[in-house]
Amino acid sequence: MEKLWTTAEVARFLEIGEPDVEQLVCEGRLSGYKLGGQFLRFRPDHVQKLKQTLQLSSIQAIPVIARQPSVYQQVLEFIYFYDFYLVSALLLAGLVVYLVLS
Repeated sequence: MEKLWTTAEVARFLEIGEPDVEQLVCEGRLSGYKLGGQFLRFRPDHVQKLKQTLQLSSIQAIPVIARQPSVYQQVLEFIYFYDFYLVSALLLAGLVVYLVLS
């Protein structure tokens, strides 16, 4: 029985990032064995066949997504995610100020 490859080994072999390996699995271009909710093992012959397919069709490997969102986007995401807590804190602060001044 042949040794199954990890996500890191597949990424090294295909010269792409680990998130890209998971993307290939989601797209159905690569089949993996799920263990504990994560794709952990892959058959080497399936990976080699995929690499040949990528080379034959002259498709570039999926680039690694390493771009960080801008500070503005991060602030907007923070506000969107924590909007309930921010509004609650402002209302509570307003109530405290009202009670102190009255």
